[in-house]
Amino acid sequence: MTVTKRALLAGCFALSLVAPAFAADPYVTAKMMDIASLMPPPPVKGSPADLADLQAVIDAQAHASDARKAQTVADSDETIYVMFSNVLGSNFVEAKLPKTSHLFARIGDSEDDTLDAAKPVFGRLRPWMGHPDQVKVIAKPTKSGAYPSGHTTRVAMGAIFLSAMVPEKQADIWARAEDYAYSRVIGGMHYPTDIESGWRAGTAMAAMMQQQPEFRADFDAAKAELRAVLALPAQPAK
Repeated sequence: MTVTKRALLAGCFALSLVAPAFAADPYVTAKMMDIASLMPPPPVKGSPADLADLQAVIDAQAHASDARKAQTVADSDETIYVMFSNVLGSNFVEAKLPKTSHLFARIGDSEDDTLDAAKPVFGRLRPWMGHPDQVKVIAKPTKSGAYPSGHTTRVAMGAIFLSAMVPEKQADIWARAEDYAYSRVIGGMHYPTDIESGWRAGTAMAAMMQQQPEFRADFDAAKAELRAVLALPAQPAK
């Protein structure tokens, strides 16, 4: 992911609070945001772009070491702790972070609600399903639509919000987010364009969340909790 794209993802955190609070358990739902209407369609099946997508998956699997494949299997888990514990350390665990866990559980519910509605609109088969003779199943297999990538949508939101909570680790957080998303390509679950659409979806959802006072209250509580557990000053140095 380019610096420009990273800046776009992170920049959505600066949006002003202009919308009223939403009462739903997910911060964002399909009724609030039609993700499918915001996305360009995936490459047409059999087109040069689609074939390039497929070749990228085949190449990623061919070049992955056994250790990287093992990581890909572990990265099938969508929890924030699997995503970022190797960046934020041994204290970044659910048992020590109830407010943080609550925040990211609702963020995850938001991804489920919005992406479950968007995927059938595009109807793209996952690489391992569309090309079983060429693509191996390395990650935990799932059969929902490939486009956009739900894992990438989640990790994009995770990186946006954790970077704002712990800016001292911003570079490492984003590097891990990109590596986590790439696991979906190695795993045979997604094409690169599915990943790209996931970055867009996560950015859009994060922007909407930040317009909600309810989200901001949960975010502020989680940030204070996380920084205390990580033994960081209440406010990062400027």
